[in-house]
Amino acid sequence: MITPIWVVICVALMAGTYLARALPFWFPRIDSLPPAFKRFLDGVPAAALGALILPDALTGAPPIVALTVVTVAFVLALRGTGITVIVLAAIVIAWSGLTLMAF
Repeated sequence: MITPIWVVICVALMAGTYLARALPFWFPRIDSLPPAFKRFLDGVPAAALGALILPDALTGAPPIVALTVVTVAFVLALRGTGITVIVLAAIVIAWSGLTLMAF
């Protein structure tokens, strides 16, 4: 059943996705952005990383696997590694840890 809250959630997700894709076209030169907005954009990869890894690490994995995945992802993020590599490393570490713990 479709309730008003689900409509609001879908519209908010649509607006967020549209803004994320449209911003580079609205501001083609990153140099012309205000400094506060640049600082905000610098935090987006870390926020995305946290949103992808942390919830599942806290609820779905044994503590040692969760701590290892989050620690490795945090260290790689601090070193400036790309988010794709960080997520791939987290997936490999989580899969390896869960596989080894199954034995």
